[in-house]
Amino acid sequence: MDSTPELRPGRFSDRFVAYLLDTLPFAVGALATVWLWGGPLRRPLDDSFLLADGAAWTGLAVLWQFVGNLMGGTPGHALLGLRVTTAADLSPGPLRAFARALVWLAGAPLGNFGFWLALFHPKTRALHDILSGTYVVESGPRRSNGALAFVAAAAAVVALSVLNGWSNLLRPTEADLAAIRRAEEGLSIVARIEEAYRASHGAYASEIQDLAEASGDAETFRKGMLAVFSPSPFSLEAGNRRWRVTAAAKDRRRTRVRREGP
Repeated sequence: MDSTPELRPGRFSDRFVAYLLDTLPFAVGALATVWLWGGPLRRPLDDSFLLADGAAWTGLAVLWQFVGNLMGGTPGHALLGLRVTTAADLSPGPLRAFARALVWLAGAPLGNFGFWLALFHPKTRALHDILSGTYVVESGPRRSNGALAFVAAAAAVVALSVLNGWSNLLRPTEADLAAIRRAEEGLSIVARIEEAYRASHGAYASEIQDLAEASGDAETFRKGMLAVFSPSPFSLEAGNRRWRVTAAAKDRRRTRVRREGP
């Protein structure tokens, strides 16, 4: 027998807006991190970085849910006048709060099936409510206009879509990765020429013209440099003891590559 007849189940529309308000900031944060790393910072978006980025933001989202469950609801719930409780109308303890957060996370890869279950449940209980023994109920008046909250959530969805498209454009293609490899190989050639130049001149070459002549075929050297490096930026610094070259590969993001020696 249902032991919660006195509790008013939260409406699905309110739960949906609260869900967006509590979830989308973390998704936007993850994509914004990808944009920052691959855009202004011009760092490679390899699989290890994408995995670490996703894991970090997912962990923060689960922590947010766990703390919110312990407090009787996340800020999204509070904004919509909802709270998380048990069948006895008590705040969830640490175990229930943790279980609810984990099941909430587990449902995300399945198109958030666990959450959509609330649309058909007579008491709007999602899978993470059922398995953790919790309920989401109305708790006094809303603290914000529902229409305004929905507009804010919709704007977040649009921002998420834009960031997602932009991050896909930034992610290196096979052609980009090949261009970066060619640039790295070009720097290896420059390193060998620098060492040969020092062996015969007592100091490293500080001018690209000197490197070209030291290569043995200046014209081929110039063509090779233009084939693997963007015209700018290109920096060659050298002295008696050390040298350093900084250049940009010919991928879409003009990834910076650097080599120094000896």
